[in-house]
Amino acid sequence: MSQNRLRINAQAIGVSATVNVMLINPPWQTKDGNIWHGVKGTSPPLGLLYVAAYAESHGHKVRVIDVDAEQLSLDDIADAARKDQPDWVGITAVTKQVVAGKLAADRIKEVSPNSKIVIGGIHATAMPEELLREESIDYVIRGEGEVPFTALLDGEPIESIGGLSYLGKNPLQPFHHNDMAEPIEDLDALPTPAYHLLPFDAYKPALGAYRRLPAMNMTMTRGCPGKCTFCNSAETALRTRSPEHLVNEIQRLQATYGIREVSFYDDTFTIYKQNVMQLCDLIIERGIDLTWSCFARTDCVSPGLLKKMKDAGCHQILFGLESADPGILETIRKPIDIDLTRQAVRMVQDAKIDVRAAFMFGNPGETIDTMQRTIDFAVSLDPDICIFNITTPYPGTQMFDWAHKNGYLKTLDWAEYDLANAVMELPSVTRDEINFMYRAAYRAFYFRPRYLLKRLLRLRSWDDIKVHYYAFKSIFVTRTTSRRNVGKLGKNAAATRNEAPSVAAAAC
Repeated sequence: MSQNRLRINAQAIGVSATVNVMLINPPWQTKDGNIWHGVKGTSPPLGLLYVAAYAESHGHKVRVIDVDAEQLSLDDIADAARKDQPDWVGITAVTKQVVAGKLAADRIKEVSPNSKIVIGGIHATAMPEELLREESIDYVIRGEGEVPFTALLDGEPIESIGGLSYLGKNPLQPFHHNDMAEPIEDLDALPTPAYHLLPFDAYKPALGAYRRLPAMNMTMTRGCPGKCTFCNSAETALRTRSPEHLVNEIQRLQATYGIREVSFYDDTFTIYKQNVMQLCDLIIERGIDLTWSCFARTDCVSPGLLKKMKDAGCHQILFGLESADPGILETIRKPIDIDLTRQAVRMVQDAKIDVRAAFMFGNPGETIDTMQRTIDFAVSLDPDICIFNITTPYPGTQMFDWAHKNGYLKTLDWAEYDLANAVMELPSVTRDEINFMYRAAYRAFYFRPRYLLKRLLRLRSWDDIKVHYYAFKSIFVTRTTSRRNVGKLGKNAAATRNEAPSVAAAAC
């Protein structure tokens, strides 16, 4: 579909509603013992909201159900579908949501058998045939969902819709995959995400990642220049919104919802340095009262850029550092020099911006010694917040293909893919050793007198005290209870929740 058509259709607001659409964000649940029970945040599902806004711009009536944020049960979803009898249901799912997404699709088909169910997202893009084997799922969308999903709603021939997968009539070759759609180049042409369809007050970022509420997550770019073997963004085309378009949206969100904080979830927010500088200039020139955080790479910052970001309200930057072992960094295709990383972290600290550093245990070539080296490196950097995850080879990544080909994957139970449990059995280290070092790292970093004193001296409000209490409780209590909507989804979904967005981005 051409970009010209995108612009025209995005302005088609005001057309009478033609199709009744329900969009569902399944729960993102963690298992008992996962550190992220008490730390993770809940953020609006931006991808789903872009799809909703694009469908609305074509005159379709849309309802969004965020199961996790609204603390809904499977029965609640079924009741909504029974009442609405939607013509179309769209479900988004990354790997850790997919079991819950399948359960939701099954229940919806039971109570609304005429509804056409479409599933999209990162996992669907990587594993379309797995999902099409489910009787309740009619179509899978691979790649960006705005254009192909709305094309389905508009009644376009399925053979012409880019990125669409479906069952054909040939029993010997049942799966049909249309060619991928061209990525949307002009992101400014997309309508503003349909925030009005969600319970805005139900969302807040992960503990330790925000200064003020209300908060909102946003993106300026899509895609990533990196080629990391563990990341789904490695093959995604890099595009950006204009700084003015983004600032205008921020001001609309402030006027409508009173937001005071933004979490930018771009894979590498600072990749277009001039755009970031211009964004900061606009925030300063317009006198916008805003605090914000972002994700960056240590080779994509400079003192001048950091000063401008600080002046514009940036209070925290997350670096995905992954490992302190140069050989491992080469293997996972993120060969950033350790000395450069030290310099970048020091630059951010000198700019009076908090540093959140993310590491992974269980990469190819990992040993007890390399993991200990990573822990020692994290302690020596002394960032404000440190995140340790267990390397998880998600479908669609180079690492998943490598692990599957070499027989290192010990399970395809997606409930286990939660960044806190080793799912690969590597020749150089055992899963038990990885799991042990994962928990030891949190205690080694956070249970230092120097760190505890530093955090205590920075407490300024009751909110600060609450944030630190819940964060430390999550780290030091090894067994925790799942959020209540885990049990609500039934026994088969008791272990389903994807990595929290802030954690997912931390691993990239």
